[in-house]
Amino acid sequence: MNSKSLIESLLFVAGRPVSLKELVKATQKNESEVKGALAELANDHKDRGIVILEQDGKFLMSSNPEHSQTVKDFLNFDLRERLTDAAIETLAIITYKQPVSRAEIESIRGVNSQYTIRLLAMRGLIEKSANPKDARANYYQTTHEFLQHLGLMSLKDLPDFAELTAKVKPPEQFSSPPPPPSSSPLAGED
Repeated sequence: MNSKSLIESLLFVAGRPVSLKELVKATQKNESEVKGALAELANDHKDRGIVILEQDGKFLMSSNPEHSQTVKDFLNFDLRERLTDAAIETLAIITYKQPVSRAEIESIRGVNSQYTIRLLAMRGLIEKSANPKDARANYYQTTHEFLQHLGLMSLKDLPDFAELTAKVKPPEQFSSPPPPPSSSPLAGED
């Protein structure tokens, strides 16, 4: 059986990121054959409407980034309708600092983010990952579905954080202290 065709079918029906190990097991092929088939698939699909995404050793079929603006407009309308400003802010923190703990997110935002993190996880935009230093704590990171929503092939395609923040101007500060309040009308009376 053609490995490439078989792997394409598996990725299509999975609807989720599939690891190399899972593909090896499902196809009963060796790892190098599966890697070769994945490379061929990625090459075959690079100029089509559907491409093969890879992140952290997991593979997923997705829309082509060349169509990202149209796809983004289509998906973002629905996504924006469902996400609050707090959720978008939290998602941005996770995107640029991942993997990141809930404590770090809350430290940056200055508020409890438990509900927002749960909302993003339920929408499939972020996922938990184990903290190698402390089994009691979790890290959060973005998912393949997040990449699909943005029309990106990988996180490397995100705008550079330093460039983005350089364009953001902090609120203007007073150049001199504000004038003292006027004296009380009773102050000069005898």
